[in-house]
Amino acid sequence: MAAPAETRSSGLVIARVGGVPVEIGASWLLLAAFITFIVGSGAPELGGLAYVVGLAYAVSLLVSVLVHEGAHAATAVAVGLPVHRVVADLWGGHTAYDPRLSTPGKAALIAVVGPLANLALGAVAWVASLAVTSEVPERVLYGVAFVNVLLAVFNLLPGLPLDGGQLVDALVWRLTGRREKGLIAAGWTGRAVTVGVVLWFVVRPLLAGQQPSFTQIVWMALIGFFMWQGATAAIRTGQARQMLARGTVSQVVMGLPVLRPEDPLVAAAATAGQAVVVDATGRPTALVWAQDAASVPRELWSTTPVSALARVQPDGWVAHTRRGDDLTAVVTAIQESQSTVVVAVEDGRVLGVVTVEAVNRVIEGN
Repeated sequence: MAAPAETRSSGLVIARVGGVPVEIGASWLLLAAFITFIVGSGAPELGGLAYVVGLAYAVSLLVSVLVHEGAHAATAVAVGLPVHRVVADLWGGHTAYDPRLSTPGKAALIAVVGPLANLALGAVAWVASLAVTSEVPERVLYGVAFVNVLLAVFNLLPGLPLDGGQLVDALVWRLTGRREKGLIAAGWTGRAVTVGVVLWFVVRPLLAGQQPSFTQIVWMALIGFFMWQGATAAIRTGQARQMLARGTVSQVVMGLPVLRPEDPLVAAAATAGQAVVVDATGRPTALVWAQDAASVPRELWSTTPVSALARVQPDGWVAHTRRGDDLTAVVTAIQESQSTVVVAVEDGRVLGVVTVEAVNRVIEGN
């Protein structure tokens, strides 16, 4: 599942691929134990070996999830979107990447490669199962093939938080030009898919006079909770984005001089010493505040470099956006950096700074 998401780590890092951490959440151990027990207790003819097979299924599921998420991550990097991490957990897995430079086409491509990777892995496992003659390896390989096909088909169901929902989101986004409309539409289809899954796997058997097993009930409860929660989060995010669409970057951005660390403070005299400081590559890294500049006698401004007063800003404080864009990118930067001020950058050029107060005034209509 591709997930434009938070940047904070929450699991055990087991590897780094291209600088991207691959993590296993603590909750995955619960899933592994559950799978091992269910498979082991369901094959008494294998004796104690059944639990070894169950553990093999759990590990193969982990590999399948990581292949799926690895495909998301590799594609995101290929289309120019920074990837924060790949995670496997109780809910399967997710790839957290920076969506600020995304487009409908990029989002759709990132979403579809996950299920395609599972189909490819499933095909390899199925061919391998036909080639082996020993019963246990054949059973495991066939199970890997079945699980990967199931993962691919399930993830293509048209509702968030599944990859199929990402495709719905991208389609509506492309047709309307509004990302928030895509999120809301895909969130509602996600709720519909959740209800459909529960009806098919629980209610339908009951109406047919069949009693779902305890395992089926547990799985449906977990899957239903996960899907409904993800769909609801998408709807709320879309509604929040609609609120942010009330204003544009041009309404909240305040232009400031853009200076290098060695430039004199006097270069920012027109703004009472306030300035954005960039490094050698032009990346904004720090700010000079008016109150700090005021502490320096004016006759020394021509010999005082801005580096002497510059305050380095936190990671995530750069909002890549455009003057005519809504406030989503700047609010995302405010949330990620946990700062009251961020810098807006358009195509590598600094537009100025945006404060929380300016954003609130526009959103509240003041």
